[in-house]
Amino acid sequence: MKNDKQNWYTKLHQSSKNVAATKVTPNSKDKLNLSIFFRIWLAVVVIIIIASILVFDQLFKRIEPTSKQVIEDTLVDTSKLLAVSLSQPLQTGALATASYQKQLDKAFNGYASKPTKTPTIYRYNDKDTLNQLSTWFNQKTHSSFRVYVTNANGKVIYDSLTKDEGNAEGQDYSQWNDVYLTLRGKYGARSTRGDKQNANTSVMYVAQPITNKHGKLIGVVSVGKPVATILPYLNVARQRMLTTSLYIMLLAIFFAGLVAWWLQQSIAMVTRYTRSLDTNNAKPSFYLGKELNELTNTIEDMKHKLENKAYVTDYVHTLTHELKSPLTAIKASGELLEDATLEEEDRRLLSQTISEQSTKLQSLIDRLLLLAKIEQPNFRLTTQPVNIMSLTHRLIANQQPRIQKRELTINYLVNGQKYNKQIKDMTFSANLPHILADEFWLSQAIENLLNNAIYFANHQINIELVYNDNNSNLQLNIYNDGANIPNYALPKVFDRYFSLSHQVNQSSASQNQHTNSTHKGSGLGLTLAKQVIEHHGGNINIANIHKTGTTTEGVKVSVSLPIAD
Repeated sequence: MKNDKQNWYTKLHQSSKNVAATKVTPNSKDKLNLSIFFRIWLAVVVIIIIASILVFDQLFKRIEPTSKQVIEDTLVDTSKLLAVSLSQPLQTGALATASYQKQLDKAFNGYASKPTKTPTIYRYNDKDTLNQLSTWFNQKTHSSFRVYVTNANGKVIYDSLTKDEGNAEGQDYSQWNDVYLTLRGKYGARSTRGDKQNANTSVMYVAQPITNKHGKLIGVVSVGKPVATILPYLNVARQRMLTTSLYIMLLAIFFAGLVAWWLQQSIAMVTRYTRSLDTNNAKPSFYLGKELNELTNTIEDMKHKLENKAYVTDYVHTLTHELKSPLTAIKASGELLEDATLEEEDRRLLSQTISEQSTKLQSLIDRLLLLAKIEQPNFRLTTQPVNIMSLTHRLIANQQPRIQKRELTINYLVNGQKYNKQIKDMTFSANLPHILADEFWLSQAIENLLNNAIYFANHQINIELVYNDNNSNLQLNIYNDGANIPNYALPKVFDRYFSLSHQVNQSSASQNQHTNSTHKGSGLGLTLAKQVIEHHGGNINIANIHKTGTTTEGVKVSVSLPIAD
């Protein structure tokens, strides 16, 4: 059944079948109608790539200067040690002897068969160069330092380079910055390129003064180291950093995709919820999604406001329509009663009409008020364990005067046990579980079903309670042997205000005679019953029972309700 509460959204947004087709003009923005997932992912990827390029560009630019600072620090320490070590040989003149210089050459140069102390190729971006540097790095067996010593005038008296490498013994180095500044008591250092066009041919020098025991400067020792010697280290560091950065970037892009997908799924949930507002789906809730929760709460509030607005409008219209007929009948009867010539029998019939229509008005208003209450969006049941046998017993007992007036037989069955005694003498021996229900509202629903059964039954009503341990629901069946519901009306029986006129046999207690009178219900009883049953998490259906060899014609209503834990 699609009740008015469920159809408020449909009513406010009419089906496209009822709206004239309009030509949609393509919007230029639709051409770039990218999904939120792709847009978020693309934005994050672009940010990650740009940030990675900037960070690693700055990092790569700082690697070489930092490495040179480390080299300089090493040169300072080494030159200080050599200055102290060479003080005595320089004072005694031993430094100028061939034997002493040979020992120094052996320390710095190693053996002639070993690789040279500096690589001969400096083009960093050349693959062969990198391979050669790597080979040199792995095969290194001796110092890559260049050490030369000058006297107090700046003349070189010892150079660790071989003649092939440009030994400078005997040359005047007093104008080179490292020697020049040291001779004047300052920090002496310089960096000189072998090839002015290639920064990788640079050699860094740091000099220290050599003093005698009285502190007088007697010479200068300068220690140099080619920048090219750190290229293998820098190459390895760059390669590792680049590889690591690529892995980190790919991992970041992957997680960005996951985050974008998570956001897209959350937004899709909100979209699905918004599209299904007319089906009363539960509002979604999001973890770590404050804004999305606020959005769904806003949509939920808007839904309730629209529901209430649409419901009130529909309620007023239907109430006006339903009250119009009995009010018209009462007004017409009242006007006729004013006629002084009216016969007594006609007056009695008109008075009876006014009484019946007043009762109908009262019943209609009472049921409308109940229906209006249960259809409110914030309606909640107050559930507790309820004994369904005791409840049905009490409701049937309340209907006993009508049952006796109609001379109906009530058959009560509980899990196959049949009771044919009068309802007041009935005993309930079956052990059925309790159901979880709001007793007031469930009583209203079952009472409406009993009213219908009593109203339409010819001779008997069967009330059956069925439960087995393998089922979590308890079933209540109410059967009456009245006429079948027409096939066209069967799908509409739970619709609001739907009712049929029937010829109902009414017995007289004083006279065992039957008269036929046409009655029409309010059309709200089954609607209210269905609403109540569904609010309890159960279901209800109605079916015709056709006459066979063992069964009589009639109508059966089946109600399924969840049992209490």
